[in-house]
Amino acid sequence: MIEHLPQPSPAELDALTALWEASVRATHDFLSEEDIPFFRQMVRNEALPGTTLYVIRESEAGTNRSGDACGSGGAYAGAEKTGGCRRKSGGAGKFGGFTAFAGVAGDMLEMLFVAPGARGKGFGRQLVNYVTRHCGVRRVDVNEQNPQAAGFYERMGFRTAGRDAADPSGRPYPILHMELGHAPHTGLVKIPSLPTDRIGIGFRAKVPGTDTKKQP
Repeated sequence: MIEHLPQPSPAELDALTALWEASVRATHDFLSEEDIPFFRQMVRNEALPGTTLYVIRESEAGTNRSGDACGSGGAYAGAEKTGGCRRKSGGAGKFGGFTAFAGVAGDMLEMLFVAPGARGKGFGRQLVNYVTRHCGVRRVDVNEQNPQAAGFYERMGFRTAGRDAADPSGRPYPILHMELGHAPHTGLVKIPSLPTDRIGIGFRAKVPGTDTKKQP
């Protein structure tokens, strides 16, 4: 069962950060050891508090694979529009009892991570299905050096709409900008379908000259 986490406690933020790190170490082998602390503090202090969080807990992961979520009746990203479905965080188990989580900001899926031991069991798919159907998510950024992620999102209906040669921090990790249902660019090579997670911690700035509105 997918649960909205409207006001995560410091302990819950720590647990989700630990899950993020374990997932990244298992999937993002292109990152250097020095990159991990840099991104970790951004995830803990900026990315997690700055997104609307949806989680799957261990106790629910073993019994519910349907992808149904409490508060699903028209529940969108804003906390004020989501039903009061939060359960007590017992803190038991690894990663504070969390199995997977997604972070949403507007129509952007900023974060999607699954605990290493829970990968390949459909939890990432459940979260993506939920946030696209109920939270208005249409976009996601993916590390080009993580082809598993691009393949996963392609299977979920996303297509590459653009590319940056570096990540938002300026590191040499190219970013693919993917949009739901966007027509793929001519000449792009189809990326193999493999399971994935991603490091969604980008901070985007508006590019000058991209406003297509006519001036008076």
